[in-house]
Amino acid sequence: MHSDFDFVDDEQGGRFVATGGPVVELRQMVAKGEIDNAAKHYEETGAVARDGLLDEAANASFETKRSIALMFRKARDFAAAARVYQHAKLETEAAAAFEQAGEFAAAAACWERSGEVLKAAAAYERAGKTDQALELYRRGGAPERAAETLARGSRHLDAAKEFRRLNNTHAEVEVLRAGLSAEPTNVEIASRLAELMLQHGHTQPAAQLLMETTRRAPASKDDVRFLTLLATALEATGNAPTAAKVRARLQELPKSDAPPVITGTPVAATPGADAYGFLKALPMFADLTLADMKALYRVCTLQAYEPGQHLIEVGQPGKGLFLIVEGQVEVFAGSGPQARLLNTLGVGGYVGEISLVQDGPTSARVTARSKVKVLFISRDAFHQYVYGAPMAALRIYQLFTHNLAERVRVLSAAK
Repeated sequence: MHSDFDFVDDEQGGRFVATGGPVVELRQMVAKGEIDNAAKHYEETGAVARDGLLDEAANASFETKRSIALMFRKARDFAAAARVYQHAKLETEAAAAFEQAGEFAAAAACWERSGEVLKAAAAYERAGKTDQALELYRRGGAPERAAETLARGSRHLDAAKEFRRLNNTHAEVEVLRAGLSAEPTNVEIASRLAELMLQHGHTQPAAQLLMETTRRAPASKDDVRFLTLLATALEATGNAPTAAKVRARLQELPKSDAPPVITGTPVAATPGADAYGFLKALPMFADLTLADMKALYRVCTLQAYEPGQHLIEVGQPGKGLFLIVEGQVEVFAGSGPQARLLNTLGVGGYVGEISLVQDGPTSARVTARSKVKVLFISRDAFHQYVYGAPMAALRIYQLFTHNLAERVRVLSAAK
């Protein structure tokens, strides 16, 4: 198949215009509104008309631009569609198409021009432009997303400081643990993690962490804050002789204005203490790596409900996943006094997982039967997580569809 061209003079010195071949054929199909046929023809021609159509779109009417972009989308040439949407000044449509094409930097610029600051930030992060992402998250009033961006970029101390400002101790602890795993000799990370352990009464783990760090990091022996924490932890665990040696070493070092170490009452294990273990046991997360699993746990929040409180109500938009770490809940079909009890779930049970992947009204009511604690993942937090971790998203959706198919098979067999 070949194309015929004429040369036409214009203000730019002239240009070639197709008078035959696939460009003209596609132009005619688009003009007639035969978008599906045009998309099929475009696919069959091996996209040889791509550049010609893009040139035509630059000078076409608004409606023609939209039709050409739609044809490109139907043919799954998302990058070409995005460029035509740009010609039409449709920045939102261009951004979405660029994302489908995997061109995240271009998508981010379009989102930003359209005023979608948070979407622009997320796309910049996917493009590896962390600083631009952080600036937009902060401008958009989403400091928790900025903290997660820092964590995913392995800037653990910076992320920990952001979580601390947000009073999110759970996330701060998790990001510090990830940081210490990546940098076992980082005295500042070890010190802050041990400080949090002491504040919450976990004196023995704090002492062990600090002693291990002294063996790994020689610089710790000259760090006043670190040694102060170590002496406090050793005293709290009854190791007075070693603590005295550490105090003696502190006397040899320059004085510091570091704040005093605050220790809390030792904490006993509670029924919901292994929330991470319960999360890891969920089938839809079974194939996640350790790093992905920890990142998911970091975006969870712990919530409490009194007996009779509703976690989920019928017909309301799905909130997210509720994982029970303490107490029991009841699941009802319908609402009001005529509601029918379907199931009772205890520790390790979960509800709401469908809302993570599907936006729609809930079909059941879930009520706390006793005092309940749940590990909660909101839809927004989950979507942000999977957007920033495409391999984790693939594993989750594969397992989710497999488990859903298995449920359908079992239900079908029971009929």
